[in-house]
Amino acid sequence: MNWKVISDNIKQEKRIAFLFIDEIHHLYHFVTVAKELAKTNKVHILTYNSPNPLLYKLLKDIKAENVIVEELPTYTFRALTDKLKKKKIPRKGFWIKKNTRYILNNFDAVVFTDFFHKYLLKDRKQNSPKLLKFPHGTAGRAYAFKNNELDFDFQLLVGKFQYDQFKNMGLLGDFPVIAGYPKIDAVQQIPQQEFFTNNKPTVLYNPHFDPEFSSWKKDGLKVLEYFYAQTEYNLIFAPHINLFKGNQNKNTITTIPEHLFAADNIHIDLGSEASANMTYTRAADIYLGDVSSQVYEFIIEPRPCIFINSYDFEYKNDFSFRFWKCGPVINKIEDLMNSLEEVQKDFKNYKKVQERISAENFYNEEGSSPSERSAKAISAFLNGSLEMLEL
Repeated sequence: MNWKVISDNIKQEKRIAFLFIDEIHHLYHFVTVAKELAKTNKVHILTYNSPNPLLYKLLKDIKAENVIVEELPTYTFRALTDKLKKKKIPRKGFWIKKNTRYILNNFDAVVFTDFFHKYLLKDRKQNSPKLLKFPHGTAGRAYAFKNNELDFDFQLLVGKFQYDQFKNMGLLGDFPVIAGYPKIDAVQQIPQQEFFTNNKPTVLYNPHFDPEFSSWKKDGLKVLEYFYAQTEYNLIFAPHINLFKGNQNKNTITTIPEHLFAADNIHIDLGSEASANMTYTRAADIYLGDVSSQVYEFIIEPRPCIFINSYDFEYKNDFSFRFWKCGPVINKIEDLMNSLEEVQKDFKNYKKVQERISAENFYNEEGSSPSERSAKAISAFLNGSLEMLEL
């Protein structure tokens, strides 16, 4: 741990706002911390009108009765154009501008899981409220490391690897706290599911949404057709939740032929709750992907992985492809059959690598959970009792 509490006698109640104006996968990264903070503080989740029902369901599931949800409007005209454009989530910049004064005047701290903070940063006085940054996943490629990190007064980090990368890139603020991965707390009570009635190995295909790196555009349908035509494996196709959202790559459900949805050995989920809460990473025996950092959640329990390098990236000395150390990398789908056979036989060669990477990624500590440690550090920070230790 890189921090300690100077005084445990923290009694001053603070008003803390968590912003939820994103897709559902952001929820799991902060709800359990909100629950812990609400034991000693006034905690609000500020969201848009008629948010995804998962917000309320998840708060009920984790018994976060003390957390207050406020549904705040966007500008009337923008709400109308959002409706015409069939946007379920209001445009974030307009929503924040509409509610800036309320947020600035009513909270001691505001928590972000993404970078939509510039309006509050510009308009706040005397560095109040404090701006806190949570990650919404494990740090993967270089895009996860942005100079905007330095805009925040407090950074919640999940492990030593993220801390070291931030330090090397000059992205550590004054209060970068390593506390672990709160999402683990949010999903641990979800029962593990079975999706197939046979005993065949199940492969999870999890392509990323970024068209520059994703295997989907070039090879995705080849992967699905490969599993449709064979009889040895089951397949869960659960891509990054944004692959089939909006206009990303012009992907729609009609991109996928109907016979694939009807296959007994293929389960397709293009963005449900299960695709965001580790249901599939827990259910699969083998991971098949490209650059999604979800693989880091998969290898919490070490298992075979295969990666598709659709665009022949030079990856071996690039930390952005660090996850490709967890299994073999193939350049063409024709190599998939042999790779599936070999990766199960040779997994011992990768197991220690996966265990090392997981230890670097996720801080653990006996006697407390990531959410408890996060809440304790935030309360201490807001009360001036947090001391940072040099690592």
